[in-house]
Amino acid sequence: MTANKRQKAQDALFAVFASTARVAVLRVFVLDPVRTYYQRQIEGATGLPIRAVQRELERFAQVGLLYRRSEGNRAYYQVDTQFDLFPELRQIFLKMAEPVDRLRGLLAVEPSVRMVFLNEGEGRVLVVTSGGEKPQIEGPQPPAIETMSLQDFARTLSEDPERLEPFLARGVDLLGRREDVIWRRIEASGYSVSKGKGVP
Repeated sequence: MTANKRQKAQDALFAVFASTARVAVLRVFVLDPVRTYYQRQIEGATGLPIRAVQRELERFAQVGLLYRRSEGNRAYYQVDTQFDLFPELRQIFLKMAEPVDRLRGLLAVEPSVRMVFLNEGEGRVLVVTSGGEKPQIEGPQPPAIETMSLQDFARTLSEDPERLEPFLARGVDLLGRREDVIWRRIEASGYSVSKGKGVP
């Protein structure tokens, strides 16, 4: 590691561990590193005031851990997964995470995963994937993971919505990726699914 890279890594470590606000902001990015977030999403996920969020995002961008881009008057941020310390930071956060957050972190990086619903009361998780394949998850898992293809999910939502009630009426959304058109169909069916704690 060059002196410049070593200095950037040291700056990043200081940026992370010198503040609980920084840890809260970074947690959002390392649990779902494929997403791009804007400041208000981070504010909602962390419960921090917007000024604190802005301050921490700028610090991470300065050390190169986050990319920043602007569209109009909105700034978007995404973690640089090629940053030297990113794999280690992600492992630390996953190791220390609550089981639900760990599951969310593992499923968030699976390319086929589109939606994840948790019915905590029943200890059940529904993972909706592009083709219905079961994602590979290492380590301890929740007791019951059901997998469904996006096509089967849409058909069930139209023809047998009661089957989805435990997840859509009494569950929470663990990924928060509401851009998918299927969310319009969920809402049109009368469901208002809450996001899980800490989900942007």
